[in-house]
Amino acid sequence: MEKTAVKLLITGCGGFLGSRVAAYYQKKYEVWAPSHSELDFADEGQTNKAIAEFCPDVVIHCGAISDVTACSQNPELSMSVNVRGTQYLARACAQSGARFVMCSSDQVYFRDRAAGESEEGFLCPHKETEELFPIPVYGQHKLLAERLALEEQPDSVILRLTWMYGELTQRELQKGRKNLLTILQEAVQNQRPVTFSATDYRGVTDVKEVVRNLEAAWKLPAGVYNFGSSNDACMYETVRHVMTAAGCENLVQKEEGSALRNLTMDIGKLENCGIGFSGTAERILRYVLRI
Repeated sequence: MEKTAVKLLITGCGGFLGSRVAAYYQKKYEVWAPSHSELDFADEGQTNKAIAEFCPDVVIHCGAISDVTACSQNPELSMSVNVRGTQYLARACAQSGARFVMCSSDQVYFRDRAAGESEEGFLCPHKETEELFPIPVYGQHKLLAERLALEEQPDSVILRLTWMYGELTQRELQKGRKNLLTILQEAVQNQRPVTFSATDYRGVTDVKEVVRNLEAAWKLPAGVYNFGSSNDACMYETVRHVMTAAGCENLVQKEEGSALRNLTMDIGKLENCGIGFSGTAERILRYVLRI
């Protein structure tokens, strides 16, 4: 396949998403996916120099400290990387005329249930237009980074991603990384029960769908988009549905007693632009049934 003239700069190439974005699009476009030693985007001088020299058409910003606990334990580092680093990239994109695509998070929707709010109201899928009051430092910083990105580069596309899953590389497995798919695969292979919350509602998305949909996403009108699989069930019911179809319902145990958490997203805005995702249970079932 002959590559087109489009130039992509992809941050976070050492991470789960960034590595897959780089591998997928380097076959079609001119891609630069710098390591941290090649580009520390939390350094404004380095960022300006890198974008001025490479002159990308699109910057896909996957780089982040995405460990929620780590961000809470070291909010200064999270502020530097997740907020200021994003701001510097967006500012440099505005100066060079590049499109800026920021990978944000469904954690911006993680809030407390308001006094008197019904369970039904609390569990409605979140829309991009909501007023947000995220609890985790990570969610707070991602929301601030979104706002700064749009201030610095109004032609930015902000994508709120869900938890993602997919087959892991040998290197990732050696580092002990896991996701929903690997957890379920191990449960089936080892016949070991797994426990999921009956009060945690969220979409979980196949990373392959995220990667493929990015090409259409960087051509969207500027703004914020929920970008991932929908889900109207709690994690326990979602996994039970999948494992029942795989003949392993007995391996799923219910965890109760926690407060309700709702990270589910309404993707109607995205679908109106011609981009869609499979439902959470529907998609992951395809993987589990192959075991």
